[in-house]
Amino acid sequence: MTTTQHTPLPGQDILALLDTAGIPEENWTHWDDLCDCTFQRIGMWTNPYVGRTLKVRLCCIWAKLYAMFPEYVQEVPAFMDYNKGDAYSAAPVAWDGDTDMPVYLWHRQLAVQMRLPLETVRKLFAGRSPPKAVLGGKKVGHNGNAPYQVLPTLRAGGDQSAASRRGERPPEGGASQGARRTA
Repeated sequence: MTTTQHTPLPGQDILALLDTAGIPEENWTHWDDLCDCTFQRIGMWTNPYVGRTLKVRLCCIWAKLYAMFPEYVQEVPAFMDYNKGDAYSAAPVAWDGDTDMPVYLWHRQLAVQMRLPLETVRKLFAGRSPPKAVLGGKKVGHNGNAPYQVLPTLRAGGDQSAASRRGERPPEGGASQGARRTA
């Protein structure tokens, strides 16, 4: 078996070094808490054939657009519950997800509840753990940092799963993910 060794083109090794110099040390990800936006959104496009990745902190760009066109923005200090006829609820819901509450979300929830700037909440609660996962309405663990109420996963009167309270709509047809149709 013969192997062929390709001779690099003149300057190719220098170009490779220059290309990697532009790689950021900090990797932006959803929920990284690197900005103060309430709804953090990172757009990402990558293509191995051109050797490029584009990441855009869309939430921050949108915030600048909102400031430019405030007449087209409605920021409502309440959750619009589409499971209750689009009624608004101003009180944040206690964590009842099936995974531990993400720190970025916990800090934003505390900022709303305590009426404090996000930066202040980050400092006050640095190093403390957010609420733990809740399975079937039962608390999995308690971190002792802040009191929080445990809510049942399902309630009468509509789909009140953790996913629906996070703003995720049920699948097409309105059936919850656990429901099955019978013929």
